[in-house]
Amino acid sequence: MERSLGHRTASRVLGYAAVLLSVLAVVLSYSGRAVLRSQAFADRATAALRDPAVQSDVADHVADAVVRANADLVSVRPLIRTVAGAVVGTPAFAAVFHRAVLEAHRAVVTQRRPAALVNVADTAVLIQGVLKLLAPSSAATVAAERAVNVFTFRPPTAIGDAVRVARALYTAAWIFALAAALLAVTALWVSSDRAVTGRRLGVGLALGGLAVVALYVVGGAIVQQTAPAGRGAAAAAIWRALAGGLRTQALWLAGAGAVVAGAASALTLAATSRAEGGSLRGLADRLVARLSSGVGRSVVAVSLGVAILLEPGPALTVGAVAGGLVLLAAGAAGVLARVVRATPPASRTVRDAERRARERVVRARAGGSPALRRGLPPAVAVIALTGAVAIVASGSGAETPAATPVTCNGYAALCGRTLDDVAFAATHNSFASVTIPTFLFGQQDGTIADQLRFGIRGFLIDTYYGFPTADRVRTDTTSLPKRNVAIEQLGAPAVQAAESIRSRLGATPNGPRGVYLCHGFCELGAVTFSSALDDLRTFLVENPGEVVLIINQDEGVKPVDISRAFEQAGLGDMIYRGQLGPFPTLGAMVQSGQRLVVMAENDAGEIPWYHLAYAEALQVTPFRFTTTAALTDPEQLANSCKPNRGLSSAPLFLLNNWVDTTPVPRPSNAQIVNGYAALLRRAETCERIRDRLPNLVAVDFYRQGDVLGVVRTLNGIAAR
Repeated sequence: MERSLGHRTASRVLGYAAVLLSVLAVVLSYSGRAVLRSQAFADRATAALRDPAVQSDVADHVADAVVRANADLVSVRPLIRTVAGAVVGTPAFAAVFHRAVLEAHRAVVTQRRPAALVNVADTAVLIQGVLKLLAPSSAATVAAERAVNVFTFRPPTAIGDAVRVARALYTAAWIFALAAALLAVTALWVSSDRAVTGRRLGVGLALGGLAVVALYVVGGAIVQQTAPAGRGAAAAAIWRALAGGLRTQALWLAGAGAVVAGAASALTLAATSRAEGGSLRGLADRLVARLSSGVGRSVVAVSLGVAILLEPGPALTVGAVAGGLVLLAAGAAGVLARVVRATPPASRTVRDAERRARERVVRARAGGSPALRRGLPPAVAVIALTGAVAIVASGSGAETPAATPVTCNGYAALCGRTLDDVAFAATHNSFASVTIPTFLFGQQDGTIADQLRFGIRGFLIDTYYGFPTADRVRTDTTSLPKRNVAIEQLGAPAVQAAESIRSRLGATPNGPRGVYLCHGFCELGAVTFSSALDDLRTFLVENPGEVVLIINQDEGVKPVDISRAFEQAGLGDMIYRGQLGPFPTLGAMVQSGQRLVVMAENDAGEIPWYHLAYAEALQVTPFRFTTTAALTDPEQLANSCKPNRGLSSAPLFLLNNWVDTTPVPRPSNAQIVNGYAALLRRAETCERIRDRLPNLVAVDFYRQGDVLGVVRTLNGIAAR
């Protein structure tokens, strides 16, 4: 008897320790994933923006930050607050906010800076866009490049120690989990009644999970009540976003415990008659009694009563979860007990004999040996525990997806494709718009901003140094090609026109040298590089699911000046900084925020993200076609696809598709060669010959024909 009592005591102690360590393992592993991991933390913080209360609170911070940055805006703060309220609910702001929180978290946890700014500088771009429609004069005072710090978090000096402790506890979670498994197995091994011990372990896990759920629910109520006046709802929403995954993990643990308790109970109930409590109702009563055993019932009753009176919502939520666990355990036990019910003790009555005969028929119909059926409850318990452990360990069910766009370049199907497996509509000499009055010999129907809105995602540009004059730009001759080369590229009339304009401009510039988008001569037309990049940044901020490529024909412009221009435009964080192969998927690029691929034709210098186009990234078709037939006649298409610049192993393929009528481009030619049937036929022909998908389909006069339709077809996407 002493030995049996000692075994029971040891089994109980080991079981309680196993349950305690299991609960700690769940809590600590979740905390490590959700709090220490920057990406998970940013995902949860951004998910909180879906709550209207959080949106309102963030909008207040944004409006205050904008007004602090420019005191002249105080008179229109209500308007700015209204605009901010509309902006913070958009996917564009969610993407900006996600990146800002990610950087701030890394600064505190990884880099251990003394302070972290949740800087949403790009929010000014979004606010400015709306204000232009509602209040143009106010919009002019909100500079796009102005930094907006939603709030500044200054962690205590002990933050480094706290992070180290948290990391240690995260590691300890896995040790606790392993120890819990060993203790549970040992408890079953030394137990004199393993069914009872298994039920005790299951009930313990269910209660442990329920306790974590209760802490989550009560914690939310406390956070809401202790928050500053007017911010309780927002604080509660943030609590739910950050800690809601822990509730999910605890429910998995509690549910698995309930199934284990039910499975263990089934082995006991199978040997009893229905009159002895084998029914579902009898099992529920028995489990309720088991859950309350060993606890001062009066104290529990008083505590629950006070909790319900003070906080009926949280108390009832916990009660509902507890009731669900009881029903889950009761249901599992009832079903399993029915399957494995053993033959009752022998009876001398004819009625008992008849009942036993009927039960033998039922068992025969059920199939399988008695031993196999009795092994079913332990198998179910093991499966439930294994599934819960796998889910908790992997974080499945508890991770919050980032509030990022569900489409990439307009289509969800493209998010799973790598960059080199997607076709993009592109333009040749993208800056040369016929809508710019001072641009001679324009080749496009609209500006770069217009093209972005239209759907163009690839841009072939030329950069030159130039000096501003009264109404035009004078080309810096140090970057001007030789005259005979210019004549070959532009034609003698264009060169003569540029030289005539240049002679009238005089030698004295009106300002310092800058970088311009020009073609051959800035005297024929020029766009400041900075303004084009500002338009690009505005578009990328407002459209967080878009990926864009730029090929820069750099005519003497130093890489350091190109890099500086991108940084000053606020595009530095958006530039793709990975390798040229294997490429990430568009979805991964969108998620990381690095969605702008930049290439140089001549000199990339030491800029790590500035890739040499034709020496590394691109292989291309010829680009000198003087007749439409060269691009449309089936017998000439093969010749139009032959290799030109670039390595045959280059990962990206550029299809040049325009007719050169230097110096005056003709939209009528573009209408023919950009037509859907003609352009698609050539693209598919070149794809077959070169064994490469045309990643960039570059055209003149992008509104002519149907370049977007062709790109959709190449991507295997039906027209909308």
